[in-house]
This record gives sequence, structure tokens and C-alpha cells, in this order.
Amino acid sequence: MKQSKNAQPAKGWIYADYQMTTFSNSEETMATKYYLGDDELHYWPQDALTKAGGNYSRSEQDWHPHIVVDRELITGQNNKSAVGVAKTLLKQINQ
Repeated sequence: MKQSKNAQPAKGWIYADYQMTTFSNSEETMATKYYLGDDELHYWPQDALTKAGGNYSRSEQDWHPHIVVDRELITGQNNKSAVGVAKTLLKQINQ
């Protein structure tokens, strides 16, 4: 993985200290190998969110659904989380 040496935590980021999720580094490793032809990413989402100031969480196993809701932010870990994210969004809209 390439990483910019100039990356810094985001100052004033509106989602700092929020709970959130995205593809885990281990899922990105697998996706990079099998779907991106071993192309290198400059920033991996898990690392980027953590460095920016987000509080990252993940499912215990790769490729399992994991949905995180913190205030208005709804995030899903991976494609297996899509249905859960949609249901959560609909529930939030209908409140």
C-alpha cells in the first residue's frame, strides 16, 4: 500500500469523533488482490477515516454486514451491509 507522507488528521472535520464503518483493511487487501489486479491504493478507507478523526468499528468477520448509526451519519462496512443501510435509512426518514 502506498501512503502519502503528507497525510494529516482533518482539522474541523464535521464527522470527527463520530462512530463509523467502511471496508476493513483486510477486506481491501482481498478486494485489491482479486478485483483490482493488485493495483495499489493510496489511502485505505479504514485508515483514512481513523486518521481523519472517525471512530472506526467493524464486524468480527470479513464480508459480514455491519451498520453503524451515529446521529445523522449511517455507514455500512461492505456490500453485505447494503440492505441494512437501506432499512436503517428508511427507518430514520420515517421517524
